Amino acid sequence: MNPRFSVVEWYLLIRPEKIGWLRFILEGYDGLAILTTISAEKGLVRIRTLDSRFEETMRLLAALACDLTPFFLRVPD
Repeated sequence: MNPRFSVVEWYLLIRPEKIGWLRFILEGYDGLAILTTISAEKGLVRIRTLDSRFEETMRLLAALACDLTPFFLRVPD
């Protein structure tokens, strides 16, 4: 019996200079997710993962969010 998996994909806007870094991180988590650059200039990327790995992928992205965001974040005092 073959289990069926669905692919989940979404788009992120990140700092353009962090695209290669994020790809490197994702490749280090064998088979976790695939990053495709849509616009290197704008920092637009597509992430694809299996539905069974979605939560794990989101936890990793949440941990990296401060390094990836293209927006200025003010750290509270």
